[in-house]
Amino acid sequence: MNKTLMIVTLFLSALFILSACNGDANDPSDPTGYDNRSLVTEECEHLDNIDTWQPVWCDEFDQDGLPSSAHWSYDVGGHGWGNNELQYYTSERLDNAFVEDGILNIKAIKENYMGSTYTSARLVSKYKGDFEYGRFVISARMPSGRGTWPAVWMLPTEWRYGDWPFSGEIDIMEYVGYDPGVVHGTIHTGAYNHGLNTQIGYSKNVPTAEDEFHEYEMIWEPGRIVMMIDGVQYAQFGYNPESNMDISNSDAWPFDQPFHMILNLAIGGNWGGAQGVDPNLEEALFEVDYVRVYQKDYSGMDEEAPTEVSDLRLHHTTHNTARIAWDKASDDVLVHEYHIYVGEDLVGTTTLNAFNIEDLDPKTRYTVSVEAVDFKGQTSEKESLTITTESVREITEIIQAERYDNDPDVSLERTEDSTGEYNVGWIDDGDTLEYLLEVKEAGDYVVNYRVASESSGGEIELLLRSRFPLTSTVFEATGAWQEWTTITSETVSLDAGIYTFRLRAKQGGFNLNYFTFEKVE
Repeated sequence: MNKTLMIVTLFLSALFILSACNGDANDPSDPTGYDNRSLVTEECEHLDNIDTWQPVWCDEFDQDGLPSSAHWSYDVGGHGWGNNELQYYTSERLDNAFVEDGILNIKAIKENYMGSTYTSARLVSKYKGDFEYGRFVISARMPSGRGTWPAVWMLPTEWRYGDWPFSGEIDIMEYVGYDPGVVHGTIHTGAYNHGLNTQIGYSKNVPTAEDEFHEYEMIWEPGRIVMMIDGVQYAQFGYNPESNMDISNSDAWPFDQPFHMILNLAIGGNWGGAQGVDPNLEEALFEVDYVRVYQKDYSGMDEEAPTEVSDLRLHHTTHNTARIAWDKASDDVLVHEYHIYVGEDLVGTTTLNAFNIEDLDPKTRYTVSVEAVDFKGQTSEKESLTITTESVREITEIIQAERYDNDPDVSLERTEDSTGEYNVGWIDDGDTLEYLLEVKEAGDYVVNYRVASESSGGEIELLLRSRFPLTSTVFEATGAWQEWTTITSETVSLDAGIYTFRLRAKQGGFNLNYFTFEKVE
């Protein structure tokens, strides 16, 4: 036998034996590995994985004519839904949205149409491409001209946390023509949005954005969003529990629900038209080469359970809530979410590392626990913490007026009365003070108010939930701002429970030092 042939034969035999012993990680039937193409859809089989990201949804725009109805629908209308834009978005109109030579063209045209001065298109993948987490890659070339405003962005499909901005918005790419060569990536939430001028965003210079196609990319995973251009990261968004102590999880980070993609070209508007629209802008073209979405088979890759969370801590408590936070757990692939327990009862889940526990009892001790859960459903050991909720003042206590629970526009001054250090001074018509109080025993009560009024007297209304007062108490002037007297209301009937009582000045012109409820036998 030829020596060279013998060596090759032996090498191939050894390679076959080695493969048979080790198994094939790409073989879905292989018990020692996972199928790294298990999520790939038929339309995306031509695409390679990006590391462990598998192509699951794609439009290569390879068929001339209208955009694919299997991938895109249209938002139709004018003015940009509150953004004061100049275009009218049309539906299935080749003048405004068409595929030609492998490129999607979204074209804005200066023309009078349905009360607008431009037409354009806004393509949406809603119900045809909805995604919770993934890697989104869009190759596009920007239009030129002052007043143009193209965007690749995402909105929630089901609006789980309420209307905009509470359910979130992700702007993968925005571009305004009056600032050529600058690309923006931004997120909007209930707490952080352009309506409050608190949106969180980044910008990157791309000098050839209008001349060449560039890849605009986002990676979105639990508690984390990263944005890149041509493979280079320029933005990262995440959640910091210490910066959001008094903000609900969904207001800070609503990105734990399915979103869909939007491709559009606006003209003018609050941002795009901030420096006006070029009067010679007859048309503008936003070009997209492809849109590709990748996802990971987190469960298939996972082998080990997550570690425990660490540094479980209490942020603050009220009489019926507790805000807790912790340092994130780790996992061999990725932690999916956290389960929160009070005692043995599961009370909530979150993808973030903080949680607000509600519906607790006042002045009660609880054991709260947190466990991490990966995408395979494997759980960590629980980490626990003991907390005690705040007590609530009883109505039979002396309630100092300055210890209100709202934020009224009132003044405080040192009191010359025999009880207390401060009083609420110079109360005006309509001023309202709120107090969270507990009625321990149901029954009939009167309210004793400690008041002073130089010349006008006043009238105090006592309210609960309704805008109609339980009782209203009128009193005369005492002769000086620190000449104190006690006035008593009519009888009111109260059930046991915890209530927010409101004292409203129907007629102002007085000071209030304290008040108390007295049970009528």
